[in-house]
Amino acid sequence: MKKIFILSDGTGQSGIDVLRAALVQFHDSPVTFTIHSRVETRERVKELLIDAKKKDAFVAFTFVKKDIRDYVHQYCLRHHIVHFDILGPIIRILSSYLGVAPLEKAALLRKVDERYFRRIEAIEFSIVHDDGKSIERLDAADIIIVGLSRTSKTPTSFFLAQQGYKVVNIPITPPLALPDALFETDQGKIVCLQMEPEVLQKVRLARLHHAHTSDNTYTNLKRIYEEAEHVEELLRKHRQWKVVNTTNKSVEETSREIIDFVIGKDVVI
Repeated sequence: MKKIFILSDGTGQSGIDVLRAALVQFHDSPVTFTIHSRVETRERVKELLIDAKKKDAFVAFTFVKKDIRDYVHQYCLRHHIVHFDILGPIIRILSSYLGVAPLEKAALLRKVDERYFRRIEAIEFSIVHDDGKSIERLDAADIIIVGLSRTSKTPTSFFLAQQGYKVVNIPITPPLALPDALFETDQGKIVCLQMEPEVLQKVRLARLHHAHTSDNTYTNLKRIYEEAEHVEELLRKHRQWKVVNTTNKSVEETSREIIDFVIGKDVVI
């Protein structure tokens, strides 16, 4: 099995994310990641590169300091190690575009600062308001998600929360009425998740199989079509609600659509 070494003066998570995004383009090509984080000296870099050479590993690195990046590059060239600088090119281009020299300080992306605590607050808020457990403080939510059971409300809510958005998610469970408070808050931040009935049935069946239980009503296709029609009726009455179809979509795709709809495409980092 091929090996990939990820070297970083931070956590290495950026390298992991980039490589995973690239590797999905190579079907049936298993690799193992070896993550080396908090690598801060040339001596430690050299030790790891010697090991990478012995194991014929591909080396990817996310060093913010130019002198360390240059050292890795030159060493790999001399010793014929396949390597890739993930951060260097974009840092160089951004520096030129912005007209500002980079700070070259490691771990700034995941430092404990105001944005970090805002993200933690969003996660805690979204946990409390998951699956209709609480409808208090709807006005404090950035996004409100509604939808039938198993349309990916909870995973989407938690993914958005990790981006720093406070999310409330409320299940639509016909014939029960939605809470009055939902219709009294800003309707522009409400997103309804939908899924094709046949796919939704499969998702529900898989859920029940995993839970080692059964519920014929919950997975009955005719019943699911009736639930879907109930949702359509709600959408006809509340045209300000945004609609995202989650059929065969990843949580990331769904979340991106929701952010575009509710927050907008221009997001301040």
